[in-house]
Parts: sequence; C-alpha cells; structure tokens
Amino acid sequence: MKNYKKLILIATLLACLLFISFSNSNTIGKLKSLSYIIRLVENYYVDEVDLSEILDGAIHGFLDELDPHSSYINSKDFKYMQESLEGEFEGIGIEFAILDGYITVISPIPGTPSDKAGLVGGDKIVKIDGESAYKITQDEVFKKLRGERGSSVEVTIQRIGLEENIIVNLVRDKIPIYSVMASFLYNEDTGYIKVNRFAQQTFDEVQTAYSELENSGMKNLILDLRNNGGGLMDQAISILDMFVNSNDTILYTKGRIQNANEVFYANKNRKDKEIPVVVLINRSSASASEIVSGAFQDLDRGIVVGETSFGKGLVQKQFMLDDGSAVRITVAKYYTPSGRLIQREFENGIDEYYNNLLSDNREASDSLLAKKPVFKTKKGRNVYGGGGITPDIYCTQNIDFSPSTQKVLTDPNRLIFKYAKNIENSFKKFKNKSFNNFYSYIQKNKNTIVNKNEFVQWCNNNDDELDLIKDEIAKDWIYIENRILAELASSMWSKNDHYHILLNEDQQFLKALESVEKAKLLVD
Repeated sequence: MKNYKKLILIATLLACLLFISFSNSNTIGKLKSLSYIIRLVENYYVDEVDLSEILDGAIHGFLDELDPHSSYINSKDFKYMQESLEGEFEGIGIEFAILDGYITVISPIPGTPSDKAGLVGGDKIVKIDGESAYKITQDEVFKKLRGERGSSVEVTIQRIGLEENIIVNLVRDKIPIYSVMASFLYNEDTGYIKVNRFAQQTFDEVQTAYSELENSGMKNLILDLRNNGGGLMDQAISILDMFVNSNDTILYTKGRIQNANEVFYANKNRKDKEIPVVVLINRSSASASEIVSGAFQDLDRGIVVGETSFGKGLVQKQFMLDDGSAVRITVAKYYTPSGRLIQREFENGIDEYYNNLLSDNREASDSLLAKKPVFKTKKGRNVYGGGGITPDIYCTQNIDFSPSTQKVLTDPNRLIFKYAKNIENSFKKFKNKSFNNFYSYIQKNKNTIVNKNEFVQWCNNNDDELDLIKDEIAKDWIYIENRILAELASSMWSKNDHYHILLNEDQQFLKALESVEKAKLLVD
C-alpha cells in the first residue's frame, strides 16, 4: 500500500504542477477530477489494484484521443520495439493492432512462423493456447506470443468469410531484423529486391543487394514493399537518393511548431542508379514504404503497381521518460514531392481507421478516383491524394481459394512444408545440380510435377478431420503445387530460390513484370 500512496502523492504533485501550466479553467477542472478519482480508487475500490498499470492505461487513453499513431510505450514494450530495429527477438512474427478487444493481424512479417502458416491481414486472434484473448493488453501480447525459439503457441484465428475459426500451432523462431528478405534476378535482366522493413541497416542491405544484382546483369528492378509497415525515415530517404539523379524534393513535413517543418532533397551524384524501377505495394505498405513509393511516382522515377497503400503519414517525435518508458507524439505530417498528404483520415475512430483496410471498395475505381484530389507528377502525370499512395497500375492478389485449399494453407501441421519434405527424395536428381536447372524443369512441366491425388490422400491420411475434396484442390492446384515446389527449393538451395518460385504464381508481381516496359519510358 505504501507504493500506491507514493504513486498517489506523485500524481497529485504532478497535477498541481500542471495546474500552473494551464490557463484554461476547464482543463484545470479535469485535472483535479483525475487526481480525485485516483484517490477514490486507492481508498475505496473493492480489490487491491496496481495503480501503475491503471495510470499506464490512462495515458494510453489520453493519447488515443489525439490520433492513431501518438502512443505511450512502457519500459518493457519499449525494449521489445527497439529490438525490432536494432537486434533480434524470438516470437511468431506479426505486425498487429488490438481492435474490438482482439489482436488483429495487420500483416505477417515475411519469412516468419506467421507468414509460413498462412496468416493474413485482418485475421483476429481470438484465443491463445485455448484461453480467450479478448481485451488482451499489448504487454500481454508480448508475454504470450513471444518466447524461446522452438517453443510453440496455439492461436485460434477468426477470418472474415469463414464460418468456423482456424486453429494454428505456431513454432516460435528468431524474428530477423535484416530488411532485405530476398534479392535475385527473376529473369536474365530483371532484378527483384524484397524489403521487409526500414531498420538501421536497410540502406546498406539494399545497396549491397543492388550491387550484386547489377554485377549479375540487372537492367531493370522490381522493388517489393508489400507488407512493409515502415520504420526509419532516414533509411527511406537514403534509398530514394540512390535512384534520384537530381536535387529534387523527395519528402517534406509540416507541423504546428517551426522545427517540425523540414524539406528533404535528393543529392545529385554520378553514382545514382538510372535503371527502370517498378515498386510493388499493397494495403499493408505503410509509412516509410509510402515515402519511397510516393516519391518514385511523383518524380516519374518509377511505376507503382499493386493496391492503395495503408495511409500512415504522421511524424512522431519520441520523448524518453525517467522510468525507461517513452511517449511518441505526432508533431508533423508527411507530404510527397507533389504535395500529397500520405495520412488517411481517422476522424471516425481508430477501429474504423484500421478496419478500412478490409473494405472491398477501398481501391482505385473510377468513381472513387473522381472524388480524390488530383496532383501532378514532375512530368505532368495525374496522381491522386486522399491518403495512401494510389498505384499507377491497380492489381489485387487472388486469395479466393476453395474451402479445401484454405484448410491446407492454414493447417497447424504445415502440410505443404511436410509434404515437400516427404517427396524431397523424388527430386534428389536435382540436388547436385543448380537451382536454374530445377527452375527450367518447373517452367516446362507446370501443373504436372506433383501428383495432386497423392497429395490429397496424404493430407487426409495425416489428418482425418481435414476431409479434403479433390475437385476443390484441383481448382487451386497450380498455386498449391507452386507452394510445394517453393518449399523444396528452400530446402535444397536457398530462401532466395523459395521466393523465386513463389513469384511464378504471384499476380501482383507478374503485373509488375509486365509494367517494366512502362517504367522504361520514364527513364528514356
């Protein structure tokens, strides 16, 4: 109780100090009420409470009233968040928000247990290890989902469009801090770089990947920023500066206080890269990803393909507190070179702000574009404001799979991975050969390499509750077979080769590949 009384005394003293700083009588009255409520809880509440946690909740609630991205981070959470940019941690690998009381997947981090298990943006985690996850706190999320590598956690997923929940067993692993998840030549002259996040070494990793591809004969680049939730702004600016051979503005910020207003320019350099670029984005591309894709588009330096991005364009300044916690306060807004505000509207509340990502009519239809403000690129092309980056070429990813396919992709036993291991010996003739040899074989024999009837029988034998229907699996067989072959490539060669095969049935990537010719027109 002594600790609680100290907290009360400190809170009361702070409130008294705050009274001096505010001239508005209504504000002073509210602060007095807050101090009084704290004393009432201390003196009269039925159970003994941890006032430290309650005050954390009060701070969260206060900042939630400002915007979706001003936030308070307690000392434990701050340590975890710093790890994601500076070190590595062990867990399941999701970007999430707590909506309607549940953990909601914003995007699975590529290459992590959640990604491999087929979790998608919009999935709600309703149970963890059989216990309800309703009204879970962010601190509890970290405690329950993070853990020692190799340990497992069972999550129950509620997915829009499915009547029954999905139970997924996730084996925790190291969550990589490296940003470049894959880089390779997809064909003889088109390179592919997948950037997962913008952390401290992202620019160096991209630069290294680019140099290796350039030395291998790359003449065009597809930069994949899908499911990239952002990160450090300076890394985004450095990457842009690699490709912008001028002194153009690549980003500016505007805020209420003077030092929040900044303009960031490219530095013209003879080493700047001049090849055609296509940038891939989707609904989960946010913040620094939008800075990069927006500048490529506005400066007519590249073509943007995919879906309208998330729309996070608020600049936070971080202030450290004495107990090791931190508060991030929005001080400015991001604007692309043409003057587009990246931030989406959030006046209808945080839940609506995030749930907007699930809307079917969110994308760039003609009727919706007509309502958006129009801006001009450097060469006079029309681009659209209204929040997020609207792609030059709109393309969705087909995830309209049959019920049987959904069961296979979300099965907690990772059937595709296990089946690939089960048939790996059948492909031993390729093990001592190059990946290119295997890839050529795939291209010539697509849809006939893996026996789908044997696959269905194997799955049903391994889990008699699955009851897969052959005709439903046949409908999506090209996709399933491709996933099996990607797992084989990962096992026999490398992660780059895994991604290389996945791209074969990736509609957004294939549209980006088609768009390389349009990107060439911008650099001619």
